[in-house]
Amino acid sequence: MNNTDGRLLIARINDLFMMCDKHCEAKFSSFLDGGELALIEDKAIIPYGYNTMIFGGYDGAERKMFGVFPQWQEADETEFPLAALRFDVPKFRSLTHRDYLGTIMSLGIDRNKTGDILIDENGAYVFIMSDIADYAACNVTKIANIGVKGYMVDTRGFTPPLPKTAEKTCVCASLRLDAVIAAALNISRSASEKLIDAGSVKVNHREMTDRSRQINEGDLISVRNHGRFILDSMGNNTRKGRLHITVSKFV
Repeated sequence: MNNTDGRLLIARINDLFMMCDKHCEAKFSSFLDGGELALIEDKAIIPYGYNTMIFGGYDGAERKMFGVFPQWQEADETEFPLAALRFDVPKFRSLTHRDYLGTIMSLGIDRNKTGDILIDENGAYVFIMSDIADYAACNVTKIANIGVKGYMVDTRGFTPPLPKTAEKTCVCASLRLDAVIAAALNISRSASEKLIDAGSVKVNHREMTDRSRQINEGDLISVRNHGRFILDSMGNNTRKGRLHITVSKFV
């Protein structure tokens, strides 16, 4: 995200506080991605007297809305204007995240109106702003030439399907960012450094150009054109002083 986009985002968040104050009711952003949420966390100033909450429909959501509540109103996830659609796919047929997103956007729905798309063996859950949920459910009848059935589902107590990951145990020189990337992606240290220097690496959704940045358990590392992985755990040192680590790569 460039500086102009960042300033516009912070301005939109500031507008939510003004609108909340003017109308004396909760106000909500559209869906925000991890980078936008990180920017809000780092740069936004929360005025005194407001309650705020970030929610995307379920615990662990990646794309979320930012909600601003008046001082007299407790922040409540049930107030968020979002809904979940379920699309069932015929047996032995499969669709990708891109298939679902592309079909929904072909209806003229902006990306920021949709949240996470969670795929399982029988279809997918799509989180979407509630004011367009019925429209999407009624108009999406075919995705990639496969007939689908869309309907609303109750998000209370929703248990998301687990993301597909591949666990890998490897050995790295240290917990420096360049060393962890080299080990996790099975590339040379110099190749890892080039990716970092080129601005192709993010740690917890924040662009990171510091090669020596220490990585902690639970950190999410994204490398452009190489995917994403989480540092799950750290083990014992080898006899040569190198470190065993376990990462989970999203597939």
